[in-house]
Amino acid sequence: MEFKKYKVCPSCGEHNRPTSLECRKCETDLTGVRVVDSETEQREAEKVASENTGTTGADAATGPLVRVCEECGAENAPQARKCKQCGEDISDILPTPSTGIEEKPFAYKLTSIDGEYSAVIEKAVSIVGREADLKDYLGNKMYVSRQHAEFTIVAGKVFVKNLSSTNKTFVNNMEIPNDEPTALNFGDEIGLGGKVVSDTRQDNAAYFVVQEQS
Repeated sequence: MEFKKYKVCPSCGEHNRPTSLECRKCETDLTGVRVVDSETEQREAEKVASENTGTTGADAATGPLVRVCEECGAENAPQARKCKQCGEDISDILPTPSTGIEEKPFAYKLTSIDGEYSAVIEKAVSIVGREADLKDYLGNKMYVSRQHAEFTIVAGKVFVKNLSSTNKTFVNNMEIPNDEPTALNFGDEIGLGGKVVSDTRQDNAAYFVVQEQS
């Protein structure tokens, strides 16, 4: 729902009702935020850009001003402090005219070793386990903890960190250390709660291959 006049959240750039006391998206306090309309918002963003870059209002108006996240390429409102896509801090990025084309967020997928299950992962941080992400597949894997491992995306690279104190995480059949992110490559095999012993995988553990999302 769009409003003729609204309060722009200083944290995420969300447009809120003019009477809102907190952001409907991220719950940031809006009590000191003044009400604007689209023309006022654009004019103020152009002013910020021209003060920081030396461009004129006409130069800045070639397209709506946005803050482009350096991590994932997403275009955000010029007032946003955190990226809407990956949560990266963008408060120090200068607003620039939008190109209308956003870079596709980096994503990868985890495919079960038998190829029967696959899940696309594109969040900056994903925790997987029997009671977390991928629970639809992991729910009956008793060697997998409720929150077993954390996958993160940083600058187009994938990392995994073991969170389970009882059931370990393995990369290419090697146990990874607790609380220390391990870099992954496409084609790596991840074992949650078990490794391969004598060419046999345990039924109560889960095994995935890291693949590029096409």
